[in-house]
Amino acid sequence: MNDVERLQDGQIVELLKASGPGASYETAFGELVRRYKGAIVTYLARFVGDLKTAEDLAQETFVRVFKKVDAYDSRARFSTWLYTIASNLAKDEFKRRKRHPSVSFDWQSSGTDDTTRNVPTLENADESPERVALQTETSHRVQETLQRLDAEEREILILREIQGLKYEEVAEILVLPLGTVKSRIARARVAFKQVWEQGRP
Repeated sequence: MNDVERLQDGQIVELLKASGPGASYETAFGELVRRYKGAIVTYLARFVGDLKTAEDLAQETFVRVFKKVDAYDSRARFSTWLYTIASNLAKDEFKRRKRHPSVSFDWQSSGTDDTTRNVPTLENADESPERVALQTETSHRVQETLQRLDAEEREILILREIQGLKYEEVAEILVLPLGTVKSRIARARVAFKQVWEQGRP
């Protein structure tokens, strides 16, 4: 275990803010990617319903972190900030699909400027546990059921039930009162159960 691996998320971000481009910066940023890559890809895959799009959106999520790390307030949870970025990108993708329903999602980081050149890529995604899990029969049914919910129900259910975030974290990500989050999750659970039962053989 190297020194960076021993640090908490907020400490790594502070290290990034204090250091310039170089090996130590890339090591620190790479550690954040290592910690959260799988979770963010899983979240986005469940939300948008397409693993390839999820991988692209996850890459863009970390590009945004790379570009805006100075704007991060270390008093907040890093994971909350990260999920907020990913969630907003997913919602932008839904808007893009409505405007251009026949155009496939083909964003790729060009890596041609100083802000993206050294961003670690989401390597070996084909071999990830997330991809394997998504291909199982039960997981496929869960995904089909989630996609039949409206976006609001799907998002909040994934954050709480699949990603396992605390109610307080979900409230921070969605910028909602805690009571509203709890009531929406309860409604989303009921909606999920109804759709799941409808899909039984």
